[in-house]
Amino acid sequence: MNPSRTVAFHTFGCKVNQYETEELRAQLRLGGFRVVPLGTTADVNVINSCSVTAGADSSCRQLVRKLLREQPASRVVVTGCYAQRAPEELREVSGRVEVFGNREKPFIAIALGVPTACVQEAAKSGVVALAERTRVYLKVQDGCDAHCTYCIIPSVRPERVCRDPEAVLREAEQFLTRGFKEIVLTGVRLGCYQYGPAWDLARLCKALVELPGDFRVRLSSVEVTEISDALVALMQENPKLCPHFHIPMQSGDNDVLKRMGRWYTADQYRARVRDIKSQIPEIALSADVIVGFPGESDKQFENSARLLEEEGFSRLHVFRYSVRPGTPAERLRAHVDPRIKSARARNLVKLDGTLRARYAVGFLNRRLRVLQEAGGIGYTERYVRVRASQALPEGAFQQVRPTRLAADGVLVAESIG
Repeated sequence: MNPSRTVAFHTFGCKVNQYETEELRAQLRLGGFRVVPLGTTADVNVINSCSVTAGADSSCRQLVRKLLREQPASRVVVTGCYAQRAPEELREVSGRVEVFGNREKPFIAIALGVPTACVQEAAKSGVVALAERTRVYLKVQDGCDAHCTYCIIPSVRPERVCRDPEAVLREAEQFLTRGFKEIVLTGVRLGCYQYGPAWDLARLCKALVELPGDFRVRLSSVEVTEISDALVALMQENPKLCPHFHIPMQSGDNDVLKRMGRWYTADQYRARVRDIKSQIPEIALSADVIVGFPGESDKQFENSARLLEEEGFSRLHVFRYSVRPGTPAERLRAHVDPRIKSARARNLVKLDGTLRARYAVGFLNRRLRVLQEAGGIGYTERYVRVRASQALPEGAFQQVRPTRLAADGVLVAESIG
């Protein structure tokens, strides 16, 4: 292989996609490729696509056309969920587009001329960094079979697969050797992690936090019914496991949840959240919520807003429902007017700002430990943003005492060691 060959990457979508891009990046580097920024003329451009919304598909096609137009001699490879769901749509853009679905990702490097031995060595070494990230993501699970009516993911990542815990621990050790201070566990359905009869998510987290070193572990999204008592107990007992759960809610109304194909009621969600809060005081709780799902009335929307405010979440991720072709929700009646969806989204974004500020001010004039990130901003273990008077290098811990909440929602703090 010509060692001067170059490759550029672009990733759409979730942390799992980001992680899988890094796996491929490592394989190509070992195979002699030099990675260059997207937009630089490259021998190969690799796009890892998302298909969670029709907008994500459109953004991918736009980028593909741009690369085809601006780099006529480049190979353009598209992989990911869009490539898995609708490969022919991408091939129709141009005969130059090389399409690899999720199941074919392991073969991309070989198709680009990387020796099999390099691919195997990269798999053995694992992902040792995520490009341009202070925290690092560690993928431990893939796939979802929940079949929520609005979601396309089960059709593009249907098999639930969990990584061998020995491989996970080995990769985590590599992160720590490289000096990283926060490891974020990620998966399409993280709470379903189960490797054999003995290894569930709680046991995996316990093994990780028992590794030597000054670092912390954060969980990405975990469904409310998949947060075990053992996981809550570990979070309560061990400061290395960040006291922060991101728990998708989607709606706080029972009828809407049923139409969404969710498997819990609003009361069950509320009860579990209260139980967790009773065991871990001041725990950070964040949630996903979808507004404007077909048939959602004003009262049903208000039920969602009320639950989020009453239970004291620390931040919200707000999404306006958009039709995803090929999902059962596409066929539902009473689709909500886009103007109403926008108004509801604005209301929840405003609530998000209120909840973030309310949660953050509870830490004023208290000693906090912050992990420094880019732009002079750091995050506490509870994911509260802090701007310290003395900026340290990215990836360093520092002790601070916040004195005020700035207009942008960031705690302004003095460094105390």
